[in-house]
Parts: sequence; C-alpha cells; structure tokens
Amino acid sequence: MTVAKQIETMAVYQKLLLILIIIIYPSDGFPPDALTGSASYAKHHAEITRISIHVAVGKFIKENNLTVADDSIDVINLVDVFFGNDTDGLQEFSRREEEIIQHVKNQERSDTAYIHCNSEQIQLANTHILQRRKQIEQLAQSSEPDLPLIREMIGLCLYTIQAFYSGTNWVEMNGDTVYRDFGVPNKTLMAVADATVDTCSDCDNSGSDTTSCKNNLLINNALTSGYQTGHDIQPPYKTSGDIDKGKCGFGGSSDTENGQRTAIGGINKDRPDSKYSPHHHLHYQAFFAARKATEQFLIDPEIGIINELQNHIFAEVFNLKEKHKASFAFVIDDTGSMGNNIAQVQDACVDIITDVLDSPNEPIDYILVTFNDPVEHEHRLTTENGLEMIEKLESLGVFGGGDCPEYAVSGLKRGIEECRENSILFAYTDAPAKDEDDRQAVIDASNAKNIELRIFLQDDLCGKRRKRETELKNVTGSDVYYEIAEATGGKVYQISTSEIADVMKDITKELLPSATAVVRVFNLDTTADHFVNFSVDNMITNIKVTIIGAASTAEVDVESPLGSVLTSAGTNVLYESPNKVVVTVASPTPGMYTLSRKVNRHWSVNITAQSAIDFDYTIREEADDGYLYTVVGHPIIGQTYTIFLTVYNKPENATVTTILLTESSGSENLFTLTKITSDFYSTYFCSASLISEFYQISIYGTDDNGTTWMRTSPNTISLVNVKLALSSTQDLYVNMVGNVSYLLENKGTTNETFTARLTDNRGLLTGQTNFEETIASNESTEIVFQLQGSSSFSTVTYTISVTRSGSANTLQKQSKTLYISRDIPPMCSVDTLNGQCDNNYGNGSCLDSSWTGQATITFTTDLQSVTGSNGMNVDTSSVLSSPSVVTVRNR
Repeated sequence: MTVAKQIETMAVYQKLLLILIIIIYPSDGFPPDALTGSASYAKHHAEITRISIHVAVGKFIKENNLTVADDSIDVINLVDVFFGNDTDGLQEFSRREEEIIQHVKNQERSDTAYIHCNSEQIQLANTHILQRRKQIEQLAQSSEPDLPLIREMIGLCLYTIQAFYSGTNWVEMNGDTVYRDFGVPNKTLMAVADATVDTCSDCDNSGSDTTSCKNNLLINNALTSGYQTGHDIQPPYKTSGDIDKGKCGFGGSSDTENGQRTAIGGINKDRPDSKYSPHHHLHYQAFFAARKATEQFLIDPEIGIINELQNHIFAEVFNLKEKHKASFAFVIDDTGSMGNNIAQVQDACVDIITDVLDSPNEPIDYILVTFNDPVEHEHRLTTENGLEMIEKLESLGVFGGGDCPEYAVSGLKRGIEECRENSILFAYTDAPAKDEDDRQAVIDASNAKNIELRIFLQDDLCGKRRKRETELKNVTGSDVYYEIAEATGGKVYQISTSEIADVMKDITKELLPSATAVVRVFNLDTTADHFVNFSVDNMITNIKVTIIGAASTAEVDVESPLGSVLTSAGTNVLYESPNKVVVTVASPTPGMYTLSRKVNRHWSVNITAQSAIDFDYTIREEADDGYLYTVVGHPIIGQTYTIFLTVYNKPENATVTTILLTESSGSENLFTLTKITSDFYSTYFCSASLISEFYQISIYGTDDNGTTWMRTSPNTISLVNVKLALSSTQDLYVNMVGNVSYLLENKGTTNETFTARLTDNRGLLTGQTNFEETIASNESTEIVFQLQGSSSFSTVTYTISVTRSGSANTLQKQSKTLYISRDIPPMCSVDTLNGQCDNNYGNGSCLDSSWTGQATITFTTDLQSVTGSNGMNVDTSSVLSSPSVVTVRNR
C-alpha cells in the first residue's frame, strides 16, 4: 500500500490511537504554554514571550535600518519583512526564539518562591533578575560570547518578570502599567508588606462566587504576593488575631493548603477562570502588563538589556544577519598526510555546494586554495559556476609533505586575499602550522574584510597532539589556529573526518541558509522492489537525489510525470563516483516521481529540495505538575509522548494533515495532527506511544493544487531504557567547588549496570568523573560530581554520557554550560539559638515552636538583601558592613 493510500484509509488502519490533550492543569503563574478545551483562552508564558520578542526584534530592525519597509507595516511584522525569502534564516530565528521560550517555560517547575514572585519574595525576585543581567553583560563582553547561555539567562529573567504581574498586587494598584523599577539596576523598589501585616481578607476560594475575591486586598501602598502550597517559603503565623484576615494566599484549586495559615482565597491572575484564579477578572490586564514589561526588558533604550548586549550581540542572539552577496572559499591542506581524509573533505565541500546551488543565498563566487609543503599555497580556482567548483574539488589529489607542520597560515592568507568582503571561508588541515609567525597578517586581513572564518582540524594532528591536549591549547590561547579564530570572531572545530560532513553542513545552514528541506530518506535493500515513488509538490524549486551505493548514473533512473528526467535540460549530474551519484532537477514538474534501480545493489537514498516549507518538532512529556515539557536527551521506549510540530512558510491554501513515524524495520505509523492556534507559525500536535527503538519523522499535507507533499526531519528519534535527569546544580564561584547532581533511572525490565562519564571543556572537573552503577528495574541512583570555579574562564561546559557497562554505545548524553561568578558568596554562621524543636527543621513542625537566634554574615560586596526561608523573620537593620550580626526569629 502506498503512503498516499495509507493516509486516505488511516482512520481504519492506524496502529496507535491519537490522544487529545484536554487536561485540567495546576499553575504557579501564567500557564507555560497554550491550554486546550475551555482553558484555551488563558494567556501563557510562551505567547507573552513570542509576541514580545517579535515586537522587540521588529523595533531593533526598524531603529537600525536593517530592512526597507513601509511605515504602514506593523513593527510586529518586520521580522518577516527582514528575512523575506530567506526561509532558513527565519527558521533559525524561530529556533532561537523557541530556545528562550523553553527556558522561560522550564522555570514553571521550580518550587523556589522568588522565581515566581510568590510568598512576598519580591525583593529576592528583583535581586535574581539583577544578578542574571550582570551575568548577561559579562558574557556579552567576552571575546567569544556564549550565545546559548545568554539566551538561557534571558529566559530566566523573563519568567520572573512576567510572574510579577500575575502573582503580585501591582496590577490591582496600577492596572496594565509597567513597573519600570522592577528588575532594573540602580533602582529602589517600593516597600513590600511587613511580615506582621495582614494583606488579604477571606473570600470564596472555590470559584463558585466569581466576584467574592474581587476586593479582598487590604493594602494598596505596598507590594505583596500570595503564598503558594508546595513552595519553599511558608506564610508567617497570624499576629493580628483577626480570624478572617491574614497573608494573601495564592488561591485557586492548586493551592491545596489555602486558608490554613493565610486568608482564604488569594490574588493570582493566571487564568480568566475563577476556579483557578481568584483575581481572574484581571487576567488580561496582567497579560498586557507582562507583555509590555517583556518588551521593555529586551529593547527599552534606557533600561533594556540592549544596553548590556550592545547591537551586534543582540543581533546574534536572534540570528539577525545582514545579507551580503559574497564569496565562499575553501582552503584545503593537500599534503600526503591528508591521504586518508581528503575524500571526506571533498565530499563535505561538494555537499555544501549542492545544497546552496541556485538558492536565493548562493554565493557570488566560489574560491579554492590549497596549501602544502614546500609549496606555501596555490590558488586553484575562482568561479561563479558551482558545477565547475565541484569538478575542481573532485580532481584534488595529495602529494608532498614529509614533516608534520604545513604552510597553513599562508593558505589562509591567500584565501582571504581572494575573497570579497563579508565572505565565508572554510579551512581544513590535519597538521600544525609551520608559518605561525604570520598569524597577525591573517588576523588583519580577515578583520579588514569581515570574513566568517571557520577552521576544521583533524582531531589527531599528525598523531602528535591528542584532542584533549588541543582543547587545553584553546584555553590558553597558545595555538595559532585558536588565536586567529579568537582575534577574528571565527571558530575552530577539532573533529574526526567522519564528523566533518555533518558539522560543515550545520554551520553552512547557519551562515548561508539555502532553504533546503528533506523530502524523504530511505534504504533500498537488495530484496526490496527496484523502484520507489516520491511526491514533488509545487512548493519545490529544485530537487536533489543522493544515492549511496550506485556505481554510476547508468544504474539509476528518475521519472517525472513527463518521463525520464535524466535527459532533461534542467537536470545535472553533480557527482558520480564508484559508490555515489548525486542528481539535481531544477524547476521540477509537480506530481509523482519514480526512482528506479537498474542494478541490484543496496542503496541509501536521500531526497532533498529547495523549498520554503519545512518543519521542526519537539517531543514533550507530562510532568508532575500536569504540564508538558520538552524531553531532554533521548525519550524512553514504551512511554507515551506528545509530538509538537512547527511548520514554516505554509501557503494559505496548503494543508498539514498527517505525521508519519517510520521504524528502522520500515514499518509505518500514521497519526492525524491537531492544529493549535498561533500568532506566527502553523503549529500542530499528536500523541503516541513510542514502542520502537528508532523512528524517522515525516509530515504530509496537500499543496494548493491538491498534490500530496512530504517533508522529513533530518533528526531521527532514538529511544532507550535509561533516564538521565538533572537534579540540582549550585552556582559556581571562582576558587570554590560546586556540586552537580543527576538522577540515573533504569526504565528497563531487568537489573542493569550503567557507566556515567564526565568531561568538560576547561579541565575544571575535580574528584570522581567515572561512575559505574548497578540499578534494579524501575529504580534510580544519584550521580554527584564537582566542578572547581576558575578566574581564567567565565563559563564551563560539562558533558555527562551514559552507556551500558562494557559498551561504547551512548544511551544518554547531556551537556550544560555554567556561569562562573567572580563574586565571592556571602557566608553565614549561626552564633546562638534560643528554643528547641525535636523534629527536623523544615518539615513544618518546628514552625509551631518559638525560637530566636543570631547569625554572623561575612561578605565582600554590597548586600542587596538578607532573607530567611520557611517563614523566618530577619532583622537587617544592622547590616552595614562585613561582618554583620543579624537577629532571626520564626514569629
């Protein structure tokens, strides 16, 4: 049965059932993402952030004259105008936007009250934002800004800023006006209600009386916020004696201990529904205030982080690259030592050219320079014809050499000389540089022309320096390649030749987007039929068929509705070798095509196209709070997940109907997609039990002529039976050790032994870095390791990998970047305690006892606040200089 026929009959033959998600969710603030059913009208963090980013970036584009646009165009639409037909650029912008949104949403899971602005922890929330802003500024000022970490910091700030308007009483006092002092350096916040002040009166927390809580606030001259069940701060005991008053609760159905130590009811504005939000009537005012505050944080010329980032970093954070018609240069080592690597380098370069050929962003010309020893360099070709460059690359051979170092710097310099301004240059070598004293000439030439420089090094340079050693060279700056990259804004990638094709392709997509979409990927075994059908829709401008296993075009045929395309004037054979054939068809006729195999060999086939329409997907799982969060690492086999799709550049009359999950065996699983309302992109979801170890994901629909179209993700889904989850991580400070812990859980049916290995890019891991743990089925163990902060770096990235004991196959792998603070954290030591509690502190029982104490706080920088957890009251009147003694009491 064909896939098209399966789609028509899928209601009968579907292997797994679609599960529609209509769940009643709890909440600690605005919902993290869109809800379904009756709750779909609730505004959420994802919507607030996405709209605000579009507005902020639109203002940035307009204020910096990055595009030509009529004044009548709304600023929110300037992102689309800026990217125009650069659909890959827009897709990359969307991914970076989504990266920030995911960091915002993940904060919902925290039980730390100040993250949510709950439990009157408003001063701490303000401090939290100020600390992150300081870190963003320091990261932006480094020679190689860590853009993913900057996006993470932005997300952390935005969540708390948005939560301020849903959780505090600011909106009750000021409507949808933005509080311009919150989260802004060098500002003093208005007072927060004292611990002894009752802030709310009792009202109906069930939501039955929809107006009962409308006027339950008792104060209008100070900030307060509700106390939420499950957070780390408990409300103080009532002191006024009034039984119908107390501190405000969070309120709603998720606040299960509401009224026990707070007034009954609350003030949260998370939903427009009285069952969840006592101040539901102010939900939309809170939404508009949070949206405006998010825009202010990003782009306000006086107090936005545009000031910390500066324009060029802001543009990089959101992938706002100016478009330049320039050169694409390849500088390649062709000495004898490259004999084992040159073929992979040639293939990688050819793949790059075939992807960008005839695309809107194709370079003006291509340049090839080689270097050797004793020949310093040779300019092989400059051409506007991509096919001519492919032929020249295919003809490269290796010769010469003898000693290890080569004239790499000379080759770089010649390549830059041949380039136009704002060009891209890729260089590859397996050797150290013989002429490293000429590095400054390369640096000056590259900076003068604003060259995007990417240097690829074999992971074992001439067998003398292993990868780990070279990473340390990068750190100290003593290696010429890293020095050149650091001084020019370029990058160095030290990888094996087996990785080079994928790495080069990913980098090219970012630097030179070509709107390349994957149509279909499959294997054709010798026992299978000798032909495969695939659909070409009217949204495709160029199609490329790559066949691994074909000896020549004589073994291949591609037929369109008009007949064989191999004889067509619009068809080019881009690459032909004893094991690989690449064919492209320009302006293909829409319809069903047939790929035929004339000789019975095993084929691996990849069909790609230049097309505006493409998609991304995320796999999400339900957490304990009822919300869906993106899976980190590989999902677990046998569990049910929700797959969310974002479809880019879908024409108005085109449809998206179906998702296809193909197992490694070739078995196909079809699901109907449900559309979600979105302001900017076409978004869909379905749910499925993933029972195979491998899936390839494709989507189907029809174009505006009714022709079936298909796109396939280049990223496959691999499932495992071990789960790895970050438990906790401490802030990392210079010259101090911080702990990081992960939970390793065996989700299989038998006891297994796993190995967890730790590495980092700075050499800052200390103590144990290899762990071998035997874990019973459905049991878990904690992996705890340490990192030592160093003044030499502003960040450190660690990687934790999990394998079965004795196996090299990685089951789970996660990396995380930590900021290394130059601040010295304050130290607190308890001097005296008066009062006794027989229970463990923090379980709630000790809060029933009366106790007081004194503590000494030592610090080296200005303290912004001193607070205590679990309802403690801290007298900070004496905190003037270090050391200071503070008095603490629980009532």
